[in-house]
Amino acid sequence: MVEIVLRGRKYPALFDLQNVKELQERYSDLTQVAEKLNDPEEAAFIIWLLIREGVELDNEEHHKENEAPSLEMVKRLISFADLQGGLATSVEEAFMEFYGKKGSGRQALKAMRTMLSESGLTMPQNGALTATE
Repeated sequence: MVEIVLRGRKYPALFDLQNVKELQERYSDLTQVAEKLNDPEEAAFIIWLLIREGVELDNEEHHKENEAPSLEMVKRLISFADLQGGLATSVEEAFMEFYGKKGSGRQALKAMRTMLSESGLTMPQNGALTATE
């Protein structure tokens, strides 16, 4: 599982369909997710989602009872160095780990479209997520 490091603390990070649903509800256009990582508030939200899901899966897999940090705690933990460093790469790695491919940038968006299509969801060019029959 990918790890996200905030001020030296390591957290498991997981990108899953729950994240896709919540990001779609928040942004309505999933193509904006990478851009949102440039906004500290939005980056904190995205990082929090990944950590929350990562801790949950780690707990299930290893019979642990760890608690994920709150969104407010993640906001406090993210430093300027984190924002300028590898957070975007960690988010991309978490996504690519979920999809099972290595890549970046446009490859990640293409992979997201493919993943959504395979799961019965579609994301047209405008980024609106819709269900298919």
